Amino acid sequence: MFSNNAASIIHARRAVPCFRPACVAATLFMASGAWAQSSVTLYGRVVGGIDYVSKVATANGGSGGVFRNGGQWGVSWWGMRMQEDLGQGLSAVANLESMFTAENGRTVGDSLFNRYAVVGLSSRDYGTLWLGRAMALTDGELWEVDPFAMQFTSLGTLAYGRNWGPRDHAITYNSPVWNGFSFRAQGGPGGVPGSITAGRQLSGSVSYKNGPFVLKGVYEEIRDNSGNFTNLYATSREYALGGAYQAGSVKVFAGYSLIRSGGATVADTNNPTASNQHQLYWLGANWAATPALTLLAGGYHARLNRDGGNATLLALGANYALSKRTLLYATVGTVVNRGNAAFSVEVTPDTKPLAGVTQQGVYTGIVHSF
Repeated sequence: MFSNNAASIIHARRAVPCFRPACVAATLFMASGAWAQSSVTLYGRVVGGIDYVSKVATANGGSGGVFRNGGQWGVSWWGMRMQEDLGQGLSAVANLESMFTAENGRTVGDSLFNRYAVVGLSSRDYGTLWLGRAMALTDGELWEVDPFAMQFTSLGTLAYGRNWGPRDHAITYNSPVWNGFSFRAQGGPGGVPGSITAGRQLSGSVSYKNGPFVLKGVYEEIRDNSGNFTNLYATSREYALGGAYQAGSVKVFAGYSLIRSGGATVADTNNPTASNQHQLYWLGANWAATPALTLLAGGYHARLNRDGGNATLLALGANYALSKRTLLYATVGTVVNRGNAAFSVEVTPDTKPLAGVTQQGVYTGIVHSF
């Protein structure tokens, strides 16, 4: 972290008089920085591990297991947060954050700063406004009410990652906290000439935190370039409600989400029956067995209409903290698909089983944060 110190600058000016033009210009530049405190913070995490998934569908219509290197506990990222104190409780803020994979060191997605690229203003009394790419509210809020905190085997798995990822061209507002209540709003204009709805994204969330209790409600809509909802897992509406409660060393989680697209939903690889409704229920718990060891358990059940089938995902996991910055993890899961459902035990699209097939997966590794 780097900061400006106004007192030291003023003291230096008094101690070393200088009237040459170059010296006067330098002094004025330094004095301009004395009006506000500014900081830059570098942060991030690196996740690496190994992973095995059984019964992955192959191109010839068969199936086989896949053993690979990966970071299925969560993505790796690095970022920078910048803040300048403008006085009267107002600050200028910016955040740049890039996601990458530790197994090959490559950036994930279509840009360098693929998670956050925002700039804005933050008020102590009125909240924070960001302009630019930011993570979806469904991602930034729902992980807190998921027993697996959105690992690759978690809340996002039975929705093909519909509630993950960033949102482009976004305007995001984050309110202050009032007696445990807070809310967020996010919108992204589609940029399509002659239409205010085409390609538009709108979302909002409400949070309540009171001691051991957390409650989250989130809504998001993403429209296609014609302003319609034609893809269940890409251009659709999502409604979600989830909560968590800490009782001693045990934290319990529960929630429900509904994803809906329109009547003209198009069939694709993830939705071959063109289902336009997806319901997901989840329940789970975390147990702090020791100060270092946390055990995780979760169950997720998804149902689709239009003969899309249903699926149940069950998972067990463990996180072991070697220090405040370094964590060992292990997760094992099984997904039971019925009917035309073909969800993977992990959210990655390249590990789909055949329709109606039960699949298992296990991954383990290490996380280091800085």
